[in-house]
Amino acid sequence: MTMTRMDATRYSTGAIWLHWLIAFALAAELALGFGMPKDASGFTLYQLHKSLGITILLLTLVRIGWRFARPAPETLVGGFQGLLVKAGHLGLYAFMLAAPLTGWAVVSTAPIDVPTLLWGVVPWPHLPLADGLNHTLEEAHELIAFAGMALFVGHVLAALYHHFLLKDATMARMSPKGAAGLGLAMLAGVLVLHFGLVAALPGHEEGEAEEAAEDAAPAPAASASAMAEDPLAEESPAPEASASAAAEDEAAGPPPSWAIQPGGTLRFTADNGGTAISGSFSRWQGTIAMDPENPAGADIAIRIDLASASIGDATQDEMLQGGDFFNTGANPTATFRSTSVEKTGSNSYRARGTLSLRGASRPQTITFTLGGSGARRQVSGSATVDRNAFGVGTGESAAGIAPNVRVEFSFGATSQ
Repeated sequence: MTMTRMDATRYSTGAIWLHWLIAFALAAELALGFGMPKDASGFTLYQLHKSLGITILLLTLVRIGWRFARPAPETLVGGFQGLLVKAGHLGLYAFMLAAPLTGWAVVSTAPIDVPTLLWGVVPWPHLPLADGLNHTLEEAHELIAFAGMALFVGHVLAALYHHFLLKDATMARMSPKGAAGLGLAMLAGVLVLHFGLVAALPGHEEGEAEEAAEDAAPAPAASASAMAEDPLAEESPAPEASASAAAEDEAAGPPPSWAIQPGGTLRFTADNGGTAISGSFSRWQGTIAMDPENPAGADIAIRIDLASASIGDATQDEMLQGGDFFNTGANPTATFRSTSVEKTGSNSYRARGTLSLRGASRPQTITFTLGGSGARRQVSGSATVDRNAFGVGTGESAAGIAPNVRVEFSFGATSQ
C-alpha cells in the first residue's frame, strides 16, 4: 500500500530525468552567463553558452510536452504555500523559455555576425529581427537572467526546506526510484557544478577590472617592440646608400631566382588581453630573385590567400573572412612586394616594401635569415603588421586585440 501511494505522488521517470538534465544545464548556463569574459578571449565559452541555451530551450519544450502527456502529481502542500510552489514552477518554465529566446534574439541582432554552431557541429539560424533591437534585447536578456538566478536559488532552497524541515516526500517525488538520497545527490551535483564553474571563471566585473589593468599600456609596449625590431621602418634610405646599391646591382648582374618549396609555414599571432591568438595561412605563394651576397637588386613578391586563414575553430575562421576582419569576398588576397633589400649581418637581411591588404597599401618591413648554402637555403623571418592601418579587426569582436600582429614565416628555397 505504501509503495502504491508513493508511486501515485511521484513524477514520471521521463519527467525526473528531464528535470535533472535541465537542472545541470541551467547550473552551467547561469555560471557561464555571469562569469565568462565578455571580450574575444571568452569566445569559446560564448559559443558553449549559446549551445547550452538552445539545448535548454529544446529540453524545456520536450518537458512541457511531457507534462501535458503525463500531468504532474498534486503538490504536497496546499493553501498559500501551494500557490507559491505552482507560481515558482511557472516562473521557472517562463525563464527557461524566455532566457534562451532572448539570447537567440541578441545573437541574431548583434552588430557582429557571429555564426552559431550547436556544440560546434549543427548550424543554427539567426532570427529575422532588426539590428536596432539589439540593445533592448540585451537588457531584457540580462534582467531575465537575474530573475532566473533568483528562481533557481529559490527552487533549491524550497527543496531543502521541504526535505530537512518539513520532512515530507518532496525529494523522493523527483528522485530516480523514489529514493530521496538519490535526489539529494543529484542536487549536490548541480550545486558543485555551478559553484565549481563560478570559481573557475573570472567573473564579469572582476574580468573587466583585470583586463583594464593588463591593457593599461598595451599599444605603447607593442609599438616599442615594433620599433626595437625595425628602428628604420619610417626612414628612407640615404641617397648615398641608394646610389651605392644601384652601382653594386649593375655590376652584379641579374640576381638568381629561387623556387619556394612545399611545406613552408606562414603564421600570425595577436595578443588579446594577455592571451595569444595564433593562426596560420595554408595557401600562399611567391617569387624571389635575390643574390644573398649582393641583395640590393633583389625582388621579392608574396601572395597570400586570405580565405586560407585559420585559428583552429570553424566559427572564428568564418569570422576572419567576414567584413570585420579580412573581408575576403571583396579582397581575397594580400600581397607584399619588396622595394629594397639590405644585408644586416652574416646571414640576416631586411626587406622594405609595400603590403597590400583589404584595399589599402602601406609601407612594410620584414626581417629574415638564410640558413644553408649554395643552391638550397632555409628562409626564416618575421614582421610586425599594424592591423589598424588596414582596417583589419573592427567592432566589439576586436576590442581586446592589440593593434600589432606578429607574422612569422619559414620555408625552403632552391636556386633555379
